[in-house]
Amino acid sequence: MSEAIAFPAGEDDLTAAWFGQALARRFPGVEVAGARIIQRIGGTALKLRFHLDYASATGPEGPPQTLWVKGGFETGAVNQGDAFVNEVLFYRDLAPRLGINLPDVYFGAVDAATNNGVILLEDLIARGASFGRADRPLSPDEAAATLAMQARYHARYWNDPALTAIPWLKAGGSIAGTGMVEQYFAGFWDAAGALPRFQWVTASQCDKDRLREALVGLSAGDAAGAHCLVHGDSHCANLFFDADGAPGYLDWQHVMRGHWAFDVANLLVTGLTVADRRAHERALLAGYRTALTAHGVAPPPFETMFDGYAAHALWSFMWAMCPVSAHPEEVCMLNTERACAAIEDLGSVAWAETFT
Repeated sequence: MSEAIAFPAGEDDLTAAWFGQALARRFPGVEVAGARIIQRIGGTALKLRFHLDYASATGPEGPPQTLWVKGGFETGAVNQGDAFVNEVLFYRDLAPRLGINLPDVYFGAVDAATNNGVILLEDLIARGASFGRADRPLSPDEAAATLAMQARYHARYWNDPALTAIPWLKAGGSIAGTGMVEQYFAGFWDAAGALPRFQWVTASQCDKDRLREALVGLSAGDAAGAHCLVHGDSHCANLFFDADGAPGYLDWQHVMRGHWAFDVANLLVTGLTVADRRAHERALLAGYRTALTAHGVAPPPFETMFDGYAAHALWSFMWAMCPVSAHPEEVCMLNTERACAAIEDLGSVAWAETFT
């Protein structure tokens, strides 16, 4: 039986000895002589990039020189529910079956006592990857490539009863489980209203009660009719791109059973400039639909899908209330501008109110 590995309560527990135990599961006999932090990224989860020294030389198939540790080691303003645990379980149970571009994972563990999770992830910087950013909108071609990836993992379990047999994978995921819609409207609306991002919120979008009720209803409808695997946080800053342009997704904390349009709308609404989204959204959605067909799915008619896309664009309004502890104001401001324009263009509130 493998030796039990103590779950790290904080970054002080991420010692050379701990890394040695964790990596030995993947690389038997490895001995870590030193571990030091070389980069830190905060947010809803803490991400720490480590440089590791080994007691003996390692080859190209050996343990990594650098890697990332990700876990819920910081207390933020937002209740994350099962998010940290779900990401560990995603990489354990689902990632190997999807055939999409993902970072390698060297170790994952869950602490049932604190509902926390920790993973050791491949250092994609060392792979030569670039990363999505809100201030670098996607090109239409990049959006099309990402939609093709979404179609692949959506199609993998489309209307598949096997998805409901995964006990930890819930309809609506941690978003529904934490009541995130109510959490945001009750806890963050007033503070966000005083921030620069709210200049993009239209008069009709200031109807707090109507928007909250529309999103609560949309969330309930999606949970009742969840039919595929959904990333759940598909904005462009969770993307990486290999040197050949192949996209991949990071941050599977909000993975869920849900509605395909949750991912598609979040990507197109916040990932493209307003002008590019207006010019290309129909063609991009048609390309996504074609990709689903290529993976064996019989998708709904295009106009039905467009209505679903229009309704789910309303989810992007959550950026207008996002706490700065999760994302800085400059990111929230860019995404709020794009979200509010799309919601107005598409009539998203009305579509969400009638969507089933």
